[in-house]
Amino acid sequence: MQEEGISPGDQTFTGVLSACSHSGLVEEGRRFFQSMIQDFKIQPNIHHYGCMVDLLGRAGSLDEAYDLISSMRINPDAAMWRTLLGACRIHRNIPLGERVVDHLVELKAQEAGDYILLLNIYSSNGDSDKVVEVREMMKNKGIRTTPACSTMELNGEVHEFFADDVSHHKRKKEIYEMLEEINQQLVIGGYVGDGVSCGGVHSEKLAVAFGVLMTAPGTTIRVAKDLRICVDCHNFCKVLSSVYDRKVVVRDRNRFHHFREGRCSCGDYW
Repeated sequence: MQEEGISPGDQTFTGVLSACSHSGLVEEGRRFFQSMIQDFKIQPNIHHYGCMVDLLGRAGSLDEAYDLISSMRINPDAAMWRTLLGACRIHRNIPLGERVVDHLVELKAQEAGDYILLLNIYSSNGDSDKVVEVREMMKNKGIRTTPACSTMELNGEVHEFFADDVSHHKRKKEIYEMLEEINQQLVIGGYVGDGVSCGGVHSEKLAVAFGVLMTAPGTTIRVAKDLRICVDCHNFCKVLSSVYDRKVVVRDRNRFHHFREGRCSCGDYW
């Protein structure tokens, strides 16, 4: 753009910083952010800060991300705090995760999903007492999680699956049998289920099992979910894509996840 005499604007830098975040280009992102302010005299907006928090969070620079939010001239929104909370889950940072939830409470913007993320942080660190404490607090506050639903379209018909429940589905017995067979195969392939943070059978697992059951080998399985995919189901889909040599596409609340050959397009950060 500069070679053509076009000065980049704030939206240009939003795109550049977002690309740096998804590509893991931490130093480049820092450099572009500073250049935007110093060289182009563009004051960062909520989107620029959000990209930087995402970039630093992915890289594990959680304290730097928190300090950046604290130094902002504009008030951070709930989405920015949730971005940092997700990074705390990935990097198992309990103290900072607790502080982030406190900020969400101050904004009166906390949701059931925020507490679930905190539960995942505690469970991944083996702190079962804190898991019980948070669940009890959610119960006392009347915070309820929405039953997750996953959908899959097959031959023009949309099939719905709910966590721990396919009672309405005409092939429920076959679906659970297929899921049991899949689990056995995935364990051989290295899958280890996380029964603490994601107990029960989640809806996307049922949908994927239905996809394996009803489609020919090699067929791409496409699932849409109304909530964010959990760590356990994410690992399940990764291993399945390798063991069964299938492409699996899951559209959750946040993004598309393209699973192929044991890897996900999100790079295990979502």
